[in-house]
Amino acid sequence: MRINGKSVCRVLLMAAVAAASGADCLAQTAQSSEGGAWQPTHPAVRIEEYAGPASCAQCHFAEPEKQRTSEMGLSVARPAESRILSGHPVLRFERGAYTYTLQREGGQTTFTASDAHGKISEPIFLVVGSGTVFQAYLIQHGGQYYRIPVDYFTAQGKLGLDTEADPTLPTSLEAALGKALSAGDVRGCLRCHSPASVIGDRIDISSLTPGIGCEVCHGPGVKHGTAMEAGKPAGTGIFSPAHLLPQEKAEFCNQCHTSAASMKAQNPQGVHGVVSPAYRLEGSRCWNAADARLTCTSCHDPHAPLIRETAAYDGKCLACHAQPSGAAAHADRHGKACPIGQRDCAGCHMPKVPVPNSPIVYTDHRIRIAQVGASYPE
Repeated sequence: MRINGKSVCRVLLMAAVAAASGADCLAQTAQSSEGGAWQPTHPAVRIEEYAGPASCAQCHFAEPEKQRTSEMGLSVARPAESRILSGHPVLRFERGAYTYTLQREGGQTTFTASDAHGKISEPIFLVVGSGTVFQAYLIQHGGQYYRIPVDYFTAQGKLGLDTEADPTLPTSLEAALGKALSAGDVRGCLRCHSPASVIGDRIDISSLTPGIGCEVCHGPGVKHGTAMEAGKPAGTGIFSPAHLLPQEKAEFCNQCHTSAASMKAQNPQGVHGVVSPAYRLEGSRCWNAADARLTCTSCHDPHAPLIRETAAYDGKCLACHAQPSGAAAHADRHGKACPIGQRDCAGCHMPKVPVPNSPIVYTDHRIRIAQVGASYPE
C-alpha cells in the first residue's frame, strides 16, 4: 500500500478495543476506493459506507465537538447552515451596471445578478469557507456551475469582489454570474471538503456533510462502527494519520493543502508561494523530513480551531531550541536560544505576509531570522 508513491507498510495500525469512555481506537488501515491505504481525495464507492460525525461522537466525545467549530469543520456547508447568511437576510454589491444581491428566505438564499435590462436568479447550492476571513458561494445556471463574483468579507462586514473574479467588467448578465466551473472542479473541491458528496463521478449535495469531518481523514466509518459494536476491533477499517512518519504525514495533509511539489511546479513569483505552508516550511533550516517534532500536526490540531495567538506556539519552538534562560544545548535541543526575544517566537520568526488581491494575510512558514526591511526570501 502506498501514499503518493511511498510505502506505508510500516505504518499499518495495530487493533485495539475502544472503551465506552471514548478512548482512541487504533485500527487497521482503512482502504480507499482504489484499494490502497486511505487517502482523503479518494472517496468511498458507496454513500452507505459513511457513518456521519454524529455516529463518531457516540464514542469519541471531545474531538468531534472541537472539530465542529474549527475552520476545517466550517469549511463547506449548505446555505441554511451558513452563519454568515443566517445573520444577513439581504446583502448587495454594485459593480458598474450590475447589482448583485444575496437574499435569504427561510433556509434558502438566492443570488441575483441584475442590470437595467433584466436579471438572473439562482439558489445558492454550496457555501465554501468558514467565514473567519471570507466566504464564497456556488450556483448552477443552465446546467453550468458558477462561483459567483462576490464574496462576504468578514472584516468589512459586507460583500466584495470575489478573489477569483475576472477583474474586467462583464458585458452581459450571463458573464456577470461569475467564474464558470466544470463538474470536475466541483468534484475536486468536494473530495476534500465533503467526500460523501462525491460518489464516483456523481455530485450529490443532498449527502453533504457540513465541513471537513472525521471521515475525510480517517475514512468511512460504518464498517468500523459495526465491528466495534460486535466486539471485533481487528479490521475495523479506520485510518489514523497520527501513525504516519513525518514526511508521510506531510504528504497526507498535502493531498488537500497545497503541497511543496505542486507549488514548485507553479514557479511562484514574489510572495505568492506563501499560500503553501509546506512549500515555505521545507525551505526552513529547521526542516527535517525525519523529525516528528516539525510536521503539520506538531503545531496544528486538526480537531480544533486554529490558535491565532502566536505566543501559544512557544513550546513547539522550545522542543528543539534551548531555553531562553541560557540552558545548555544538548542532543534533543540543539538549536540556539534567541538572544533577543523571551517569548512569541513565531511572531518574529514566522512573519505575516499579505498577498496582492487576496483578503488573507498568511503566516510565512519559512522559519528564519526575519530582519526588518529585508526582502522576502524565495
